[in-house]
Amino acid sequence: MENIKNPKINTPTAIIVAGFLVMLAILITKGGSQGGVNGATNKDQTLSAQVGVNKEKFAACIKNTDQAALQTKIGASVEAAMKGVPTDQRGTPYSVIVGKNGIKTEVRGALPATEVQKLIDEVNAGKVTTAYTGEIAVTEPGDHLLGNPDAPIVVIEYSDYECPYCKSFHTTMDQIVKGSDGKVAWIYRHWPIHQGSLEKLIAAECVATLKGNDAFWKYTDLLFGLLNPTPAPITSQL
Repeated sequence: MENIKNPKINTPTAIIVAGFLVMLAILITKGGSQGGVNGATNKDQTLSAQVGVNKEKFAACIKNTDQAALQTKIGASVEAAMKGVPTDQRGTPYSVIVGKNGIKTEVRGALPATEVQKLIDEVNAGKVTTAYTGEIAVTEPGDHLLGNPDAPIVVIEYSDYECPYCKSFHTTMDQIVKGSDGKVAWIYRHWPIHQGSLEKLIAAECVATLKGNDAFWKYTDLLFGLLNPTPAPITSQL
């Protein structure tokens, strides 16, 4: 779990502008990864192209994104969700397991699947070792959900595309959801605490806007390098 001392998202303007200009340059640069979404060679495709996004519409979406409003929205969500976590103990990934029975518990860091499943079982049983003390919203506008929307358990994760622990936990959650027989759903929310992650989440949100929820999840897998056996540096092929 990667910690930060200040969980509020206060990216300097110069970094935002520089990152945005880099992203625009990336959009006209062909990627170099292989083994894309459909298992084909994608030497001439950016990651967004691999999920079927039109380059011009993608560039326009990124350009028109209100970064300040997005950061404010994310910051408010994070602050509410982690209200019970001391500032110096906050980091990514951070998740809350929510049961339809009203019971909640938290997951700090990239715990292995066996440990996460134990916490899920506790929530199902209605008695958890550590009660959740934050004020997380179970649903938020723009949520990205994988799995059965009516599942009795929902795991809400706050993640960062530049966090290696998040990549590990992403694989864990994918395993849990797919093996749950519809009993566990997963909501992915952003918390960009590393340089470069804001640009990636904006790109991911544009993919969701242009191509929908399934494309968002595929694109997220690509950003984490989970669909490419020999990925090129992600920063060269958004």
